[in-house]
Amino acid sequence: MSASYPTKVMLAMKSGNKCALTDCRKDLMSEGESAEPAVIGEAAHIYGESAGTEKKKASARYRADMTDDERNHLDNLIYLCPNCHTKIDKQEADYPAKLLFEAKKNHDNWVASQLDEKMSEVTFAELDVAAKAISSGKHYINGDLSVIPPEEKIEKNSLSIEIAALIATGLSRSSEVTKYLSEMAKLDADFPERLASGFRDKYLEFKQELSGDQLFMALLDFAQKGQKDFKQKAASLAILSHLFHICEVFEK
Repeated sequence: MSASYPTKVMLAMKSGNKCALTDCRKDLMSEGESAEPAVIGEAAHIYGESAGTEKKKASARYRADMTDDERNHLDNLIYLCPNCHTKIDKQEADYPAKLLFEAKKNHDNWVASQLDEKMSEVTFAELDVAAKAISSGKHYINGDLSVIPPEEKIEKNSLSIEIAALIATGLSRSSEVTKYLSEMAKLDADFPERLASGFRDKYLEFKQELSGDQLFMALLDFAQKGQKDFKQKAASLAILSHLFHICEVFEK
């Protein structure tokens, strides 16, 4: 048994698709030449996955008192590049669980702060790149805009405080998204609807198997696919949060 695919997506998204070890932070999206972009990160277990056998020793940091569900839970996983994954397991003495949990916490906080910082810099240009890609297949408040996410909708869809904070960050640029869609509608009246449809179609597809935080993060993964720059990631989050707010996606 290993971590589920939705759990791995959640882990990758929370890690900004970057290796969680501070001295690495390698981007884990490979562009490819003829091939489509590919994710090359790995969901590494902090407390090891396997008890081992007579011929094979137990996984690094293995704890017999944990259940399989606990071992494969998001809380026990850290997102790493293949080299760092190998390193923490083969050099176990240098990478105790306490150090890895701290590294994961620090990295997640760093990713959140990068999104916060870059969100205030999102302009028409970044929104244009994000929106066109979608339609084809402590946060910063701008001006007098201070949008509070619809609490009832967040509660109804079983979204966590962490996801609510992400939505709030994205909504801080809602006025820019509104202006962008208004300008694009002057050039192409159907563009805003194509953009919303791109999200709605994915929402209905993902909803068959996912819910709550996993569903939101799957949509964000769809929106940010192939993006490495935090400002561009922020633009995608702003668009998704805007559509969440105006009820284009998720249950009302």
